[in-house]
Amino acid sequence: MLNFISIGNHIFSRVIRMENTIVLEERLARCERENDELKLKVEELSDFFENASMPLHWVDAKGIIIWANQAELDALGYEKEEYIGFPIKNFHADPEVIQDILYRLSNDETLYDYTARLKCKDGSVKHVLINSNVLRKDGKFVHTRCFTRDITDRQQEDQRKNDFLAMVSHELKTPLTVVASYIQILLKKKQKNTDDFGLNVLIRMEVQVKKMILMAHDFLNLARIQDGKLERNSIEFDIDQLIGEVVESSRLLTTIHTIEVSGCTGVVVYADQDKIGQVLTNLVGNAIKYSPQGGRIIVGCEKLGDKVRISVSDQGIGIRQSDQTRLFERFYRINSKSNQGASGFGIGLYLVSEILQQHNSKIEVKSVENQGSRFYFDLDGVSIAEGVHPVIKKS
Repeated sequence: MLNFISIGNHIFSRVIRMENTIVLEERLARCERENDELKLKVEELSDFFENASMPLHWVDAKGIIIWANQAELDALGYEKEEYIGFPIKNFHADPEVIQDILYRLSNDETLYDYTARLKCKDGSVKHVLINSNVLRKDGKFVHTRCFTRDITDRQQEDQRKNDFLAMVSHELKTPLTVVASYIQILLKKKQKNTDDFGLNVLIRMEVQVKKMILMAHDFLNLARIQDGKLERNSIEFDIDQLIGEVVESSRLLTTIHTIEVSGCTGVVVYADQDKIGQVLTNLVGNAIKYSPQGGRIIVGCEKLGDKVRISVSDQGIGIRQSDQTRLFERFYRINSKSNQGASGFGIGLYLVSEILQQHNSKIEVKSVENQGSRFYFDLDGVSIAEGVHPVIKKS
């Protein structure tokens, strides 16, 4: 009896071991399948990054390139041993740009379409857009994840366009200036007799010629901005005098608007007078253009401590909220039924924005559709009403 029980226990133990072995073998087979699948995914991911058509690289916390894919190496012409392991700053054409990029990334900023210039092995320079952020583990900087997109061809095409615009604008400017001078001479002669018709014709001619000259100035400045050659020549001047000149000229452009000046007396600013004049001319011109029913346009000044806020308000068609963020892009024009008759190239507000950036200022807008718009910006300035020469902050 005991032998029978012992044999039964032995058989049961073997069965249990066999079952456990089968279970373990099934688990092992499943683990092997999962491991193979994981290996395949890792290989596919590795292939994706290594052989992607877009250049990619990683940079560590010290600014050293620790990995780059083949597209990055091919784009710049380097071998792995010439690129990986070296400081990323060695391959940037503009030291201040890579310094800014690394600073932003180290502060957890994500970069979108950041423009930069990279040096190729053959000595050429590529214009790129950079999209990048940082991988962190337990709060520690591990490496950047940087995608670069070559826009050299687009940049060169833009440069050709800018050169063409500059050439055409320059060629137009001289004959237009001569025509304007002759019109001034004829105006002076006509004002001495009673030929009202001839006088009105000359006034209208002068207005149109001035518009063309301003357009030529806009295109020239656009080209200078793209080339980084827009210079700032700042002086101290009375802003009220400049505003008065701009308003007086602008009144010739319309017969259905009332252009008024508010609060701009006894104020001096330190800025580029010609360029601030262009800013005001463009803003008032826009107010006229986008107020087709007429109404009041107010050019105002408001003292805010050591700043002067200058504004241009109208009672025009207003601007949709969705358009306000793009107003200051180059060549951007609002597409709506209410402004279909308005002429222009979409560079006026872009130039306004760029000129004010050069003055450490910014153009702002408040607008409600069908209720009008108010554009405003700040400049350094103080009151001189009491005859005390101001101490002006010069940037």
